[in-house]
Amino acid sequence: MSLYDDVQTMIIDDQKFRDLNKNNILDVYEDHRLDAETRSEDLLNLMTIDEKIGQMFHPPFILKPDFFMMLYEIAIRGNKLTETQIVDDNITHFNLYGNPSPFELGVKINHLQKIASKTRLGIPITISSDPIHEVPKGGGVASFSVDGFSKWPSQLGFAASKDTNMVKKFAEIVREEYLAVGIRTALHPMSDLATDPRWARNFGTFGSNAKLSSDMTIAYMNGFQGNKINNKSVLTMVKHFPGGGPQENGLDAHLYSGRNQIYPGNNFDYHLKPFEDAIKNNLKVIMPYYGIPVGQTNEDVAMAYNKYILTDLLRNELGYNGVICSDWGIITGRHWGVDNLSIKKRYEKSLAAGIDQYGGETDTSFIKSLFNENRISEKRINESVKRILMNKFKLGLFDDPYIDEAEIQNTVNTESNIEAGIEAQRKSIVLLKNNGVLPLKKDTKIFIDGLDKEIGSEFGTLVESIEDADVVIMYIHTVFNGNQESGLNRIFDNFLSTLFPDGNLDLNNEIVNKVKNFSKEKDLIVVVDLNRPVILESIKDKTSGLIGTFGVQDRVMYEGLFGIFNPSGRLPFEIPSSMESVLNQKEDLPDDTTNPTYKYGYGISY
Repeated sequence: MSLYDDVQTMIIDDQKFRDLNKNNILDVYEDHRLDAETRSEDLLNLMTIDEKIGQMFHPPFILKPDFFMMLYEIAIRGNKLTETQIVDDNITHFNLYGNPSPFELGVKINHLQKIASKTRLGIPITISSDPIHEVPKGGGVASFSVDGFSKWPSQLGFAASKDTNMVKKFAEIVREEYLAVGIRTALHPMSDLATDPRWARNFGTFGSNAKLSSDMTIAYMNGFQGNKINNKSVLTMVKHFPGGGPQENGLDAHLYSGRNQIYPGNNFDYHLKPFEDAIKNNLKVIMPYYGIPVGQTNEDVAMAYNKYILTDLLRNELGYNGVICSDWGIITGRHWGVDNLSIKKRYEKSLAAGIDQYGGETDTSFIKSLFNENRISEKRINESVKRILMNKFKLGLFDDPYIDEAEIQNTVNTESNIEAGIEAQRKSIVLLKNNGVLPLKKDTKIFIDGLDKEIGSEFGTLVESIEDADVVIMYIHTVFNGNQESGLNRIFDNFLSTLFPDGNLDLNNEIVNKVKNFSKEKDLIVVVDLNRPVILESIKDKTSGLIGTFGVQDRVMYEGLFGIFNPSGRLPFEIPSSMESVLNQKEDLPDDTTNPTYKYGYGISY
């Protein structure tokens, strides 16, 4: 038992048990010698309907947010205290929003566990998180870089490495860092396929190839969960079933304008493969996407409301028996295809479709009202809650939910973890072109545009004018020309639209002209972030060296340029040659643009 615990301990047969419901009796659900199913059944029989319904919600908890996140939370959710949600609403699942230090996070989660231990049945909380380990310049929506954790490339970077052993090592390291601070569910990986180059969330995938994505997903799961789910595991919530990549016109389904998933190449089953393999690999939590699978089922409604997708396909055909957790805000925000239904009817329809838990939602009263009106049975609620409780028991949270705060500094962001992350970044870099200028020699005079000059000065001789340089090194950020239109004039949707790029993958005139001017003067080496494919035709011939990255720190880029290591990455998707070819490809088919500048799997070395 933990030194942070103030639940009374019972000693029976020389073993310790937590008296979670404070009755001085060893209840079945408190007996860690028993299996998760037996304990879950017992706890279900002890729970009130309110306690059950609370398990079906998975809202954020906010810790050290930036200013805009704080404003958003106050505006959208009323900034209700997490402690209040635990005590009054019986909610026991929360996902992290914010940028706390690892120590601050661990202390806060211990505090929340202590609050939960004081409730009637002492049901522990489960904390989840989106990716927080990515290099700051590498991610996008629903991928964060929290200071104080080891730093790794994006999922595309792992795909570029084609190294499943490295992916498993990453997952094992991140599992240890998550466990150290009390995070027990990873809201990742994304096993969607990058089949439309315009889609803004390609950065979070393992690329366009279903076989590679499947192999990477399995390695990722194995690293986080282990061979058997227990108190040393972090659950992986694989997303977004049945594959969120084939977005109409490449627009993202966070916004109404991107609500449709379409399959002009009749390639629905291709997108299922990584999920099919994940289900066979002990998957316990899955997340459907926001989109409407147009023409694929008997009604064009979003995945979370679609009984064919969640029950007929996922449960019955694929045999999935874990928790189905909706993507965030499907009731109050992203309710595509059921917009005209009331909030209560949205809950009713999504429950009938097969949702077990609601990401981002907080108001438990609607499901309670459905129950009181006999529109949803306790039997149906029990089905979902049992699945949810089983995961808590298997993770060992009922037996000891606390972390050792003193050990955080010895486990998180250690030198070996940092170095492992840097090595993964190195393996993710793709060399696309080299006319012999690379690798650069130690004393090369370099003019730098877009990268850290101070770090660059450690590798070459930094000059302030192009005339004095031997080469120019230029960095180009992920292509982002304009915003995806929200399609709805609502405050949050208009805010979200600023985070999503439009479908234009061309480099803008400012960048193209800068490349032209630099290349007239000196050998030009361009490093371009490819967390979204970009049309490179307009600059390719003007470069002496061209490198693609997927979330890499500046120091690692310089190491590659100066030959500290030899780039070995391979493109996880093709690089189209024109927007015309992008407009003519089919959203659900991988790598099908005509005459791509670089094909899937391309990459050279020194």
